[in-house]
Amino acid sequence: MNALRYLTREYGISDENGNNYFLDYFIRTQNERYAVEENGLNFHHPQIIGEEKYRKQLNKQNTCVLWGIKLFRFSKEDCAFQNRIEDDIKQYFGKDTTAFVDDGLKIDRKVELYEHQTIGLQEIQKRRMAGIKAFLIVLPTASGKSRIVEEDLREFAKEKPGFRELILVPGINILADWRERVQESVPELAEKIEIRTYAYMCRHYTEFPADYYNYIVVDEAHHAVAPMLKRVIQYYEADFTVGLTATDQRPDKKKLETVFGTYSTSLSLKEAMEKGIVARANVYRIETNIDLSKVRFNGKDYINADLEKRIRVTSRNELIVNVLQEYLGDGEAARRQGVIFCVNVAHANEMAKLLNRANITAASYTRQTKNPASVMTDFKQKKIRFLCACNMISEGWDYPELGILVMARPTLSKVLYLQQIGRGLRKTDTKKNIIVIDVVDEYGAMIKACNMHTIFANPYYVPFGDIIKTDYTPGDMVVIDGLKERIERIMEVDINSFEEKYGDYLSQEQVAREYFVSTGTVTSWIKKKKIAPSVEYRFGNKSIYLFSPDDVEKYRKELNIKEHNDSTIKEDFFEFLEERDYSLSYKMPFLLAIVKHIDAIGDAKIEDVLDDYIAFYQDRLSRGLQVDRSTCPYDEKMLKDKKAVQKNMLTNRFEKFERKRSLYYSKDLSVISMNHALFGQMKAEDWERVRRQMREDLRKYYDGMGGV
Repeated sequence: MNALRYLTREYGISDENGNNYFLDYFIRTQNERYAVEENGLNFHHPQIIGEEKYRKQLNKQNTCVLWGIKLFRFSKEDCAFQNRIEDDIKQYFGKDTTAFVDDGLKIDRKVELYEHQTIGLQEIQKRRMAGIKAFLIVLPTASGKSRIVEEDLREFAKEKPGFRELILVPGINILADWRERVQESVPELAEKIEIRTYAYMCRHYTEFPADYYNYIVVDEAHHAVAPMLKRVIQYYEADFTVGLTATDQRPDKKKLETVFGTYSTSLSLKEAMEKGIVARANVYRIETNIDLSKVRFNGKDYINADLEKRIRVTSRNELIVNVLQEYLGDGEAARRQGVIFCVNVAHANEMAKLLNRANITAASYTRQTKNPASVMTDFKQKKIRFLCACNMISEGWDYPELGILVMARPTLSKVLYLQQIGRGLRKTDTKKNIIVIDVVDEYGAMIKACNMHTIFANPYYVPFGDIIKTDYTPGDMVVIDGLKERIERIMEVDINSFEEKYGDYLSQEQVAREYFVSTGTVTSWIKKKKIAPSVEYRFGNKSIYLFSPDDVEKYRKELNIKEHNDSTIKEDFFEFLEERDYSLSYKMPFLLAIVKHIDAIGDAKIEDVLDDYIAFYQDRLSRGLQVDRSTCPYDEKMLKDKKAVQKNMLTNRFEKFERKRSLYYSKDLSVISMNHALFGQMKAEDWERVRRQMREDLRKYYDGMGGV
């Protein structure tokens, strides 16, 4: 027999005072109840674990007696061998399997791990034993990445008496999901696990010693290379750090290897659907005559301002409402709830208004929504059928009952599209599939937005057909929730998306950053035919240029441009300062303010920098001195408008520092942050060198304007 199948892991019992205890293993026969506790080399000696924990162990053992549970203790070393532990179970509990009661809880978890989860768990543990301290799990949304971590940290915590875990998440919705998950899956560790948002930890991480956490989880880990979050992760000296993501790709092409050196990406989204791990997807395409061929893009995605003008068309929105009414307005399908992904707040508001007018309950759910928590509660209580969302639930948000996704926001970004699709992939006992409505506009010959058929490379479209099924024939019936559609014909669709073709190409701006030059310089090189773009897109009288990675390297060599990386960052920074390119004075007071206010982690509050920056020019005005050259807009009126000055400061001088990767600005945190590699190399004499040069340069600059 497989004796282990009858064991329940972390079985909860409580004493007469309401204190909860968890038994390592529990097994039941028709006449008896047994518990097994694993004991390591340290056992439960009061001089090792402390008197309080020792007293709790005694209380647990006494509570077992009250419950009528016979308690056995097996050594941790024996439990590591499956065959040996099975023999022990047979010896102490009997060989007759008919007496064992199977409660439906297998081995050591509430739900069994799928094959890919077991493999992932084994990989983590194997590589940790080999000394690897960071690991990245790349699996499709809803395929159970968090379950792997829950299982691993339970085992990991047993070996760490002072176990502390930190879970980093991008926002409060995901934070709430993790809290619920921890309480359900590992309640015995709940008090030892802190769940924090990226923004919170970016502000507070230095308040804890570097070795405070043993285990760190980074959810939505494709953000981990962002400068400030990367600094948080690298500050802590955890025994183990694991990242979870559905994609190891980033729109900015930054590599996750810089944070997580080891990857586990064994399962594609298509494979997860085929194995029944996530919900299958049935797709309906709404094809519009909206022309997006003139909508500009920035090398990564459509420019939102242009997109809004094209997409906010009543006829397009009404098409969406009509499809929802016609196909999903009656019967079982009408009980499905959904999310409509919109371009912006105005688009979300308009969609919600049209749906409500058609007697389909809907609410706009954006960053401008009043009481968003109340809206989400109403949605989860099924008082609202559709959420019209903009930038709120593309990532990490989880509502397993979600049954419909309407992709009304065209995007060239596969990363963003997959994040949105992932919201509906969670499978439940009652939900086996998700209905995806792709709104497909006219994109012209060159650039095509992502859709389900491009993502899954399925060139055959059948209304409401299973996206991974390619062998439909005319006459077949597609049946979903009582909706029956006979296949009259199978349409071929273009599956070549922009990202598939040019996902790793660099835009003109990205090439400028790569070469440490201005975009104007790159434009000049193109006009002079020093470099030729690999791809050119024309939008009316304007062109967008893209460069392949091979061409970027080719022109680097031809133009003798040196490579810039973390090892050259300090040299690059001082070379830039030595250029002394001062068309106006902005750079000097700006940099002096940065140096004055930069803190121990390389951040300077924008408010402090701005106050010093404005004070410099106000001081000149108060002393009757010329503020700057005649082209400078700073006068008494403008200097009182902090927003205008901040915008000017961040546009004119800051962007050059940003292009050369020495400084970054975070609007959410209201800080200017120095590149962590540069900050780590700066010594006291380097800071003094910056101050000295800026003061000297100010004196020379203002020589003919009354002096400093």
